[in-house]
Amino acid sequence: MRRISCPVVRYYVAKYSASAAEQWARGKGASDSEIEAARRCLKPETTRTAKAPPRPLALGTYGW
Repeated sequence: MRRISCPVVRYYVAKYSASAAEQWARGKGASDSEIEAARRCLKPETTRTAKAPPRPLALGTYGW
């Protein structure tokens, strides 16, 4: 089994669960070190999320 990217790990954990994803990986022959590398993808300090910029207040649309 080759190493899976962090976005793929996060996708499958979100879709199924961490335990189900780990069971699947172990069933496919993943080693303990590969499982640990995948777990590091789920730690908050390694997970980045996109943040939308705040929307400006549209003062002219309220009819004041």
